[in-house]
Amino acid sequence: MSRVSKIVLMVAVVALVGVGAAFAQTTTQRLEGTVLYVQGDTLVVKMADGTVREFHPQAGFTFNVDGKATPLSELKPGTKLVADVTTTEDTRVVVYEEVKSGKVVEKVGQTLVVRMQNGEVKKFTNVSSDVTFTVDGKPMTIFEIKPGMNLDAHIITEKTEIVTDRQIVASGAAPAAPAAPAKPAPAPVAVKAPAPAPVAAPAVLPSTASQLPLIGLAGLALLVLGLGLGIIRRF
Repeated sequence: MSRVSKIVLMVAVVALVGVGAAFAQTTTQRLEGTVLYVQGDTLVVKMADGTVREFHPQAGFTFNVDGKATPLSELKPGTKLVADVTTTEDTRVVVYEEVKSGKVVEKVGQTLVVRMQNGEVKKFTNVSSDVTFTVDGKPMTIFEIKPGMNLDAHIITEKTEIVTDRQIVASGAAPAAPAAPAKPAPAPVAVKAPAPAPVAAPAVLPSTASQLPLIGLAGLALLVLGLGLGIIRRF
């Protein structure tokens, strides 16, 4: 394999996590709200303080609704949700080793001008003595580098990064089912009034008397009238 091919293959960035985490901080937050609607991977919730927020749960995340693992797509409007969010922030020292290859065009003190493999010319100033160069398989420092050399530069840097880990446990209660409509009251049953008792016809006396008494009475009345008139004439 040619030197150029070897250099191209060696161009890489390797991240090494430093030994021992420096600091770790854990916080817990409780979120409560009511589902307004779900659209695709977006969950819209009215929070307990009245604000409306959007959430985008990760694919496959489930909610414990009434003891049942429920995916986002099955959440119903009105579902009460409670989410406990535990966030751990871990501060770590991360070591990066970067390998850069090229040909030295110029060197002045601790300043290098290098033509990179892609043809780009870069200038590196104040190159630290900690930087190790590999030339023809031999390690060299900045003080041993000369123009015209093909080199691999091993650059090691340390950075402090914050690694965040978030755990979410969400539970809830589905909205109550709507009450069944009340059954209509039964129609009143018509009750027939009792038929009136038959009225007895008035009794009719038998026609057994004759008209002779009436004739006698009439004659007596005429006799009295005649006597009265005779007395009146005498006076």
